[in-house]
Amino acid sequence: MTTAPESPLQHLFPGAHLTRVRAADVVWDHGDLAAEYAAIRGSAAKIDLSGAGLVEVTGTDAYDLLQQALARDLEFVTPEQSLISLLLDENGLAEDVVTVYHVEGGYRLETSVGRGPATVAHLSALRDALGLEAEIADRAGEVALILVEGPQAAKALEDGVDPDLGALPLSGIMEIDWNGVQLSVSRTGFTGEYGYKIFVAAADAPTVWEGLAELTPAGVGALEVAMFEVRQPLLHRETPTGASALETGYAWLIDITKESFHGRDAVLGAFESGVRSRVVGYVVPGARAAVPQGAEVRVGDEVVGESLHSVFSPGRGEWIGLARLRAELIAPQLDVTVGANGSSLPARTISAPYVIPSSWKVR
Repeated sequence: MTTAPESPLQHLFPGAHLTRVRAADVVWDHGDLAAEYAAIRGSAAKIDLSGAGLVEVTGTDAYDLLQQALARDLEFVTPEQSLISLLLDENGLAEDVVTVYHVEGGYRLETSVGRGPATVAHLSALRDALGLEAEIADRAGEVALILVEGPQAAKALEDGVDPDLGALPLSGIMEIDWNGVQLSVSRTGFTGEYGYKIFVAAADAPTVWEGLAELTPAGVGALEVAMFEVRQPLLHRETPTGASALETGYAWLIDITKESFHGRDAVLGAFESGVRSRVVGYVVPGARAAVPQGAEVRVGDEVVGESLHSVFSPGRGEWIGLARLRAELIAPQLDVTVGANGSSLPARTISAPYVIPSSWKVR
């Protein structure tokens, strides 16, 4: 697998703990994951998201290629807006979750962390199969991405960067000159809190990071937990082998009424015939550690599914997870047991969001 380029901010984090997410080495935490989570949920954090791919699609058929690649409609996306969508394979399985920006000369796709090289390959193969004229390039090494997330994110950027940022609508984009540095700021986040993504040339990224001195640095560890709590997709953690996008609960990232997109036939087939299993959240009040991936989920003595992923939720003070169960059993407050290696714990299914974001209570 092609390795994603190193973040232009990496040298600023000498004591950080790194982890590998697909093709990218990213900061897992800066030494205090609990404090970093608390900043995301309680104030505002700055997160280096340069491990995400930034894929540029240009050329005569750039629009036509992306209309076929994206499971949602690109037609009405303007330069002042963005769109989040799935990329699917021909079997209706999720390849990536991308955010699309209409930029000068074409489009920019922000991929999931570590997914840039694979998404370039996916789009290139689709372009060639369709016989389209489009240039596809991963610009991650040239552009850095800094995420500001938390209930006080809007105020922090209003006070510290530009007073107009507080009025930026959801999915909106604003171009800013900040102390001589050109920024493209998008109001899109991941955790249900106020979120702003700052795109900046790699050479200027350290200046911008240090200019946000009042914000708490956080890593992807705290971000993933907060994302999990509101059931945002974490494909590298939770996608079971062979499960369609409908089974995994990503229908909100698919427009089934769109006339044509890659993987549509498989999605439509699953939609019409019904799915055999679905993914649901669960809580294990007595757990003291993560539930192993693949652990059996039972109702009484009957195995009805398997656990996909679990995390400790500081917002709830207990372990929560995702399980793949038979479709007819998907309902909140279902009593189950989860376990492996001969031991199991009582659990129950729960509805998302599993934690109510603080920003829902802020202006």
